[in-house]
Amino acid sequence: MENKNNHLSPKPLFLILFILIEVLVVLILPFRFVSASVILLMNLWGVRYWLKMKRWLILNKREKIQQASTVAETNLAYVSEVMPVGVIAYQPSSQKIEWLNPLALKVKDQSGLTEEELLDTFFTAKEKKKNQVYLADKTFQFDMDTVKGVVYFNDITQNQLLKLHQANSQPVIGILSIDNYADAIDKLDDKEISYLNSFVTTLVSDWMNEYHVFFKRINAERFFFVAQMIDLKKMMDKKFDLLDRFRAEAEKQSSPITLSMGIAYGARSLDEIGGEAQNNLDVALVRGGDQVVVKEVKEGAKPVYYGGKSAKNVKRTRVRSRAMSTALRRIFDETGDVFIMGHKFPDMDALGSAFGVSCLARFNQKKAYIVINENEIIPDVERCLEEIHKHPELEMQLISPERAIELKKEEDLLVMVDYHKPSLSISQSLYEQFDKIVIIDHHRRGEEFPSKPLLTYIESSASSASELVSELIQYQSSKTNRLDRFEATLLLAGMVVDTNSFNVRTTARTFDVASYLRSCGADASLVQYLLSSDLATYLEISHLIAGSEYVTSDIVVAAGTDEKEYNSVIAAKTADTLLSMININAAFVITKRTDGLIGISARSTGTINVQIIMESLGGGGHFTNAATQLENTTVEETKQKLFAAIKENMNQIYDKE
Repeated sequence: MENKNNHLSPKPLFLILFILIEVLVVLILPFRFVSASVILLMNLWGVRYWLKMKRWLILNKREKIQQASTVAETNLAYVSEVMPVGVIAYQPSSQKIEWLNPLALKVKDQSGLTEEELLDTFFTAKEKKKNQVYLADKTFQFDMDTVKGVVYFNDITQNQLLKLHQANSQPVIGILSIDNYADAIDKLDDKEISYLNSFVTTLVSDWMNEYHVFFKRINAERFFFVAQMIDLKKMMDKKFDLLDRFRAEAEKQSSPITLSMGIAYGARSLDEIGGEAQNNLDVALVRGGDQVVVKEVKEGAKPVYYGGKSAKNVKRTRVRSRAMSTALRRIFDETGDVFIMGHKFPDMDALGSAFGVSCLARFNQKKAYIVINENEIIPDVERCLEEIHKHPELEMQLISPERAIELKKEEDLLVMVDYHKPSLSISQSLYEQFDKIVIIDHHRRGEEFPSKPLLTYIESSASSASELVSELIQYQSSKTNRLDRFEATLLLAGMVVDTNSFNVRTTARTFDVASYLRSCGADASLVQYLLSSDLATYLEISHLIAGSEYVTSDIVVAAGTDEKEYNSVIAAKTADTLLSMININAAFVITKRTDGLIGISARSTGTINVQIIMESLGGGGHFTNAATQLENTTVEETKQKLFAAIKENMNQIYDKE
């Protein structure tokens, strides 16, 4: 057929030759009749040739159309019947199904759905902005053209299983630390130490083997372990029951030890995962120990906390305090001026510890500035500032955030006292000016934290930041470097505020520090004056207490109104007053603050972890002292959120001891 077509195809050279012959005939033949006859015959032959050529073109076009149609039909049959793609055709206006290809029919039969139900499944998923459906024990990814009325879907079950396998096989690195191990063995003989080590190893190894984890004891108080994500999920499902098990067994042995873990995982290099695990362990320890911190190694990932139910904290040692004092001295030697800043609306602990750090700067021949915003002053601090004005050498250290930004030089140091969350800074813009940062705080470390501080001294077992700073002063004081009487009074006032006059969160170290401050001339009567309430404050506290209600038999909530604003001191004092009443172990006070936010002040006697509640609402703090602030809400809405948070965390907030 192809040869025949080639034979019939027109040849341009032949046509030109044909015309030339006709011209020659006219010129050569002498008789017109003969010439006309010859030309007529030639033209008749030409017409016949043209008709054949036209027929050939029509046949050739039909053949190509037929070939294209055959290829299209073959491809369509392959796509609809052989390829693993389901196709559903329907009327766009009525959604009436017109046609299903073999795979779509197979899925319909296996899932036990009618044609209409199958189509509805895809429409429902699309309305929920999903592109996957689960049918006949398989996962299908689909695409829908609502204009043309076609649904295409394909089986991605194997891909999903592969992704799940990859996710479950992600490497997990953990570091386990035995809290208070040094204190536990301090008075034990070799035989008892050996028994304690055996006890620890047995409990830990049994738990590790339960989850098929590779582990190694790297020293007396540290274990290193490697697992897979699937193992970590099982641990998280059981909320790391080793914490409770270990604590209970240690109590039977009359041992103060607990354990903490830092765990990290993710699709990153092992050194990154290991570094994050170490950082998570540090977080667990500064939050008080007896807990686990788990975090994925990726941008924006949030840590997950387990444990921390007990008020028993990792005991800080004098060795650590001395080491921190030495480290701080070295940092002072390598920096310029020292800027000290507390949190927004600073209380007496923030102010007292700030002046304590300025004292340390003076010991090291450094100029110190204390940043304070006079527009954010609570009554106690306002009364304190009036006393500070009587001491010009201290008053000259107080500067505004704007002035601090003007004075700041590249080599200067920022010391954050009584807080560690940058967002709580008196001036966020001032904080962002500093590359060199030191943190001194007694609140449990939260998720928000400076990226690379030069020194982090966070001890949640301390009663206050003033207590921590006072200990640092003890190790640097001498005959020539002594704490001023008024500075000692400010530090003591900070301790009194955060311990509610030494009624909560106190340890033997707390009273040791208080004794030291008294020996430096701290004036207890001046402390009482600075912290005293006037009649108006007392009446406001009484009004809040009058509207309080029980959430449980030992948890009380007091709430103000949206029309009345209270400063943070009144809320805190109200909570402390409620806590002083019989059979109340936790108190929450909700008020509208002077900055327009809705604040919750939480206090506990030590049997209830109020920090867990406040963290669930975006705040933080300490086991027995925490708070949060909420935006764009009302007092009543906040109250309902608080009730829900207490109910949700009921099994975790009570001290298990």
